[in-house]
Amino acid sequence: MSNHCSARRLPRAGVDPIDSELVAFSMLAHVIARPLRAETVALLLDDQRRGISVLVVSGSDRPDAIFDVLDLIIHNDTHGDELGAVVLASVRPGGGLERADVDRWLEASDTLADRGVELVEWFVIGSGVNCPRDLLGEPPRWRA
Repeated sequence: MSNHCSARRLPRAGVDPIDSELVAFSMLAHVIARPLRAETVALLLDDQRRGISVLVVSGSDRPDAIFDVLDLIIHNDTHGDELGAVVLASVRPGGGLERADVDRWLEASDTLADRGVELVEWFVIGSGVNCPRDLLGEPPRWRA
């Protein structure tokens, strides 16, 4: 776990980095609707992985909705050059990770990288919590 955030306190925007899977998932757990419903959550981070903003898109029940969310992030000029990294979560109640999510991970990662932004992680939450990156055998992108 991060040296900057305990299990009792969420990271402070612009101050504490979101630098581990545990810290990111703790943050997401406070944002995701209960009971679970189809939605996509994006943690927008600066180049030091400190929080800038949280974006929640409800009703994103299609697996490809992740690209609609990426379009919102990419075409939003609010964060300008501040945006350095993104952590995504797709909530799929009653569902979960699909084999096609590997291709979605690669495309999403490339789409953001083309704009100088790193896709740190993508959690798919449904019958469990999984990361498409794991299916590829790619190493984690956390710095901690």
